[in-house]
Amino acid sequence: MCCGLFVCAAAAQTNPLPARTMERLLLTDAHRSGSRVVAVGDRGYIVVSDDEGRTWRRAGSPEAPLLTAVDFSADATGLAVGHDAVILATSDGGKTWTQVFAAPAEQRPLLDVIHLSKDTAIAIGAYGAYYESADAGRSWNARKIIADDKHLNAILRVSDARLLILGEAGTILASNDAGKTWTPVASPYKGSFFGGVVAADGSVVAFGLRGRIYRSTDGGDAWTQVQNASLAAIMSGERLPDGAIVLAGAAGTALVSRDNGQSFVPVETGTTRALAKAVLGAANQLLLLGEAGVRAVPLATSARRAP
Repeated sequence: MCCGLFVCAAAAQTNPLPARTMERLLLTDAHRSGSRVVAVGDRGYIVVSDDEGRTWRRAGSPEAPLLTAVDFSADATGLAVGHDAVILATSDGGKTWTQVFAAPAEQRPLLDVIHLSKDTAIAIGAYGAYYESADAGRSWNARKIIADDKHLNAILRVSDARLLILGEAGTILASNDAGKTWTPVASPYKGSFFGGVVAADGSVVAFGLRGRIYRSTDGGDAWTQVQNASLAAIMSGERLPDGAIVLAGAAGTALVSRDNGQSFVPVETGTTRALAKAVLGAANQLLLLGEAGVRAVPLATSARRAP
């Protein structure tokens, strides 16, 4: 039985969700582990697919506001974050979730979360929100790591100890000690960054407003702009198992790079609805998640998942 700060999950659904429900569902982020895709979104929805995104069922989770990000450690342990600074946790690969933290009075939505190990995690968000856990997400401590209240939109791990945070108004913060301390980095852009991805060669690709893309080959200290003809905001990035990088964003925009982020080409998505995330589906296929649920599109010469 759940008690204290923990809010119990509702029972997981075993029947697939109707296609019409999935078409209306706003999804904001997704994580793929093996054959399973776990996606989060509006009204606290968490949905799971074990068949390359063809069918989805609702995970067992408590009532929650909009969820914005999800991440898993190397095992079945996962975290999802969202508005009201809500944090949900799972230990069964995403089938059932429990609320472990929330701070609605602070009015600071959480926007990203990352596992540094099975026990250590960091969640960040609006107005400089920064929380860390050292006990597998059971408890969370708040810290102030910036002097102002800029939104912290994304956190990524460059190497074992090197972390980057990307955020509002060109904010870039770097840590060389796995988050113990943070230092501002000179930014190449005054607009907001919404995310970043680490390429197979160790370079870092950052992206955000007006389709801006930047690439760093030194862990995020110096940046070079990458050409992109589109002005649509880029909201997320994903490195596929073959090393290809896929970016997704406003106006149905999806871009793919097969040279570690040095150049990108458009992917035909068949939609103008905003996309929030792209993950690999079946072989040579992308699953695009966003305003209109999930859609599958071909990805020419896409690499297949690692065996």
